[in-house]
Amino acid sequence: MKSLMKFFIPVLVMVFTTGMIAQPEHGMGMGMGMGKRKAMIAAKLNLTADQEKKIEDLRTNHQKKMIDLKADMAKLHLEKKEMMNKGNFDRKSFLALEENIMKQRDAIEISRANHQMDVYEVLDAKQKEIWNKHPMQGPMGMRGKGLRRNNCCLNCGGEFEHPRKGK
Repeated sequence: MKSLMKFFIPVLVMVFTTGMIAQPEHGMGMGMGMGKRKAMIAAKLNLTADQEKKIEDLRTNHQKKMIDLKADMAKLHLEKKEMMNKGNFDRKSFLALEENIMKQRDAIEISRANHQMDVYEVLDAKQKEIWNKHPMQGPMGMRGKGLRRNNCCLNCGGEFEHPRKGK
């Protein structure tokens, strides 16, 4: 029994410490919170107090609008789930519901794009130049830029592009 304990205790310690070491650090990468990201962007752009206030107001209004849009989307998905659970549904009603879901998704994306342009229009020419050189990274900035099905990206004209290909 002692020999088993001598073997398992170091193994358990190694397993638990390896798990803790492997945890990503919260820094300037993908795990970065919106507060840090917002502060970093504001520092890079050297925003004035007035610009910061305008952008914060735009952000608050956008968040309120997104809450409503996403709630409507959730209701549509719930309606679809109810329809599917009932079973006996027809093509016309199913396709109409799918069309409403797509319209709602488009409304969400248009709202995001409008918000980004509203913020962009608050910036002066020098700040816009900085913004254009350093596009936002992370969930908002990467929207629509990831790999597509079969490792094909939008920029490659439909041809295969290896994800690890260096440029």
